[in-house]
Amino acid sequence: MTAADVAVPVRDVLGLPVHAFDLPGFARWLAATAEGPAGPVRVGYVNAATVDLAARDRAFLADLRAMECLVADGQSVVWAARHLDQPLPERVNITDVAPSVVAEVAARGLRVALVGGRPGEAEGFAAAMARTSPDLQVVLTSSGYLDDAAEAALLERLAEADPHLVLLGMGAPLQEARAMRWSAQGPPRVWWCVGAVFEYFAGTRRRAPVWVRRAGLEWVVRWVQEPRRLARRYLLGNPRFVWRVARRRALP
Repeated sequence: MTAADVAVPVRDVLGLPVHAFDLPGFARWLAATAEGPAGPVRVGYVNAATVDLAARDRAFLADLRAMECLVADGQSVVWAARHLDQPLPERVNITDVAPSVVAEVAARGLRVALVGGRPGEAEGFAAAMARTSPDLQVVLTSSGYLDDAAEAALLERLAEADPHLVLLGMGAPLQEARAMRWSAQGPPRVWWCVGAVFEYFAGTRRRAPVWVRRAGLEWVVRWVQEPRRLARRYLLGNPRFVWRVARRRALP
């Protein structure tokens, strides 16, 4: 039996099926699953912002529910799950777990593709990972800015490179929509939506200090860094999320 065969409890968090992984368990499961999925496996994440977006975007909500695995990227979701009597072991933050996933994937000799971020950020992530996992096989990198022609060319490159695992770092809901659409083409592989992870490891975005993350306040630092872009998300989205949890109002 491999890590991919181990049954992981699934919690109902506001109508979304969230897998009750801890960080080491998720890293092992993802790498083991990537070795040979019987069908495409789409992996996403849930935080306060994605819940709020899903409440207003039915297509995004459908994409989340269609994924084979969702994890709690935000501490707010861990707190909400506890309040809803659907406890989760811990926050499986993508940036925190990425090095462990890479180490597991490298140890298994699996091929990885990195798609997302601004030009150079996927390459920056690859360089950062190579410092601790020199055996990592990155067979393709691409920015996430794709018109129709660039998207078609990328899919051809993916088919030729034939990665076991594709990291999609484009932000919600674009990365989830592309994971669902692209996974219908070519042989089965794992598609992992990773948000802004390339930016953090490439050094183009700074993370909050560890103590801030542990307190569940990383969103405050992100807001300070990008106040105009994130004002709506945090000033409106966070209160709506808290209201939904307090009222136990599941997504439609």
